[in-house]
Amino acid sequence: MSDPSPKRLQKTRTSSSQAKTDAAKQKPVSKKSSKRAVKELTPQQILQAFEGNIEPVTPTMLYRLNALLVSIVMVLLPLIYVGIIGLVVWGVYFHAVNSLGLFEVASSGSSGRNRGKGMVLMALVYLAPIVVGAILVIFMLKPLFSRPVQSSACRTLKREKEPLLFMFVDRVCEAVGAPSPVQINLDIQVNASAGFRRGWLSLLGNDLVLTIGMPLVAGLSLRQFTGVLAHEFGHFSQGAGMRLSFIIRSINMWFLRVVYERDAWDERLEHLSETLDLRISWILYLTRFFVWLTRKILWALMMVGHLVSGFLMRQMEFDADRYEARLVGSRCFAATSKRLTLLGVANQGALSDLGQFYAEGRLVDNFPALININFKKLPEDVLQAVDASIEEEQTGWFDTHPATLERIASVQNEESEGVFRLKAPATVLLSDFSREAKYVTRDFYFGVFGKKIHPSELHSIDELLIRQEEEQRMHRAVQRYYQGAIYPNRPL
Repeated sequence: MSDPSPKRLQKTRTSSSQAKTDAAKQKPVSKKSSKRAVKELTPQQILQAFEGNIEPVTPTMLYRLNALLVSIVMVLLPLIYVGIIGLVVWGVYFHAVNSLGLFEVASSGSSGRNRGKGMVLMALVYLAPIVVGAILVIFMLKPLFSRPVQSSACRTLKREKEPLLFMFVDRVCEAVGAPSPVQINLDIQVNASAGFRRGWLSLLGNDLVLTIGMPLVAGLSLRQFTGVLAHEFGHFSQGAGMRLSFIIRSINMWFLRVVYERDAWDERLEHLSETLDLRISWILYLTRFFVWLTRKILWALMMVGHLVSGFLMRQMEFDADRYEARLVGSRCFAATSKRLTLLGVANQGALSDLGQFYAEGRLVDNFPALININFKKLPEDVLQAVDASIEEEQTGWFDTHPATLERIASVQNEESEGVFRLKAPATVLLSDFSREAKYVTRDFYFGVFGKKIHPSELHSIDELLIRQEEEQRMHRAVQRYYQGAIYPNRPL
């Protein structure tokens, strides 16, 4: 599959302007309409809204050849890293075995006190590369055995507690031809992802986990949310493709860790080199230099990996987009793409509000609801700025995702109306959305603050917003009275 042509892309920029405005101004379904939808829709009606399954996306020959090339390169890159370690070990061994003659030179070239000084100097010349090489090898081996930092906490759902959600996800997987996940998690991210539940241990099977960001459930319609699920499981509709994608992402993330991650060992080496006597610490400074040089070489390998895999990953995104468009429609895909961007902006605003609430000793009990409220209050200039950002976005050589307009142009080729067009809020899939949103909010606080927050320490979203609006109203009143001559936060 190839990227959309410039002509098609220009047509997308022109023809989607009205749809862009509509998507930007679209607001989440109100609480009253959400409750009414829950009462009116039965699980059977929701599941029967699927008008059938979709045709799978067939990879092109160019895609398959590119996948083969990327597979070879991505496997070679870690082997090159191991080869560098072996080269350092061989260099240390070669020096240790073949440089013993330095002591003979020192002992035969002088006598008395000068001979003693010469022996000390030769000992330093002989031992320094061994010490530096040994420390360097340890630092290079460390990333091979260290575990990545665990991701933020999430809440695991049980099928018997949320049967509708599990049945709905199973139906989406059936529609796109993907294996169903054995586990569904909820978290606080404005994102959804599907992956192998136990990482490499699940690579040979279909042991999948779906992680759903609660802000998506709060901010998307059921049709839009279904499209997001179809996109994620579209990656897994082809067994070889989903495993190749996992390997590529894992290797790229591993290189990121090797190049940028620092731990207590790095801090200890830096501390010792700066505190010990220079007659000793120069060896540690030399070690730090070679560690830095090695990481620069690995940075170059990492960029090669990103460059080679970037094209394939973008093609995978185009394919997953087609699954989404075929299930819920091309126009719905375009609206969802812009909606997700706006939810990301609203998330930043909610984090800003959260910082203010925390400084005042108050924490909101429902963070997804706070994101949703920020979404509703996005001013017109922000909506226009987001539209402009989407228009100006360009796909880079190292990007794993294409630009939004390129993705919209690609799915327009489908001209699909979709096989799932039910109108309802996505919250209908959960038996008690508010309860689960509050649970993931407390999990989020635990990840941030490192301690459990008791429910009594939390405040309802309505209470905090009323107080915030009152403070803003008072601020505006003071400004009007004094005509901007003073500010409430400036001492008189």
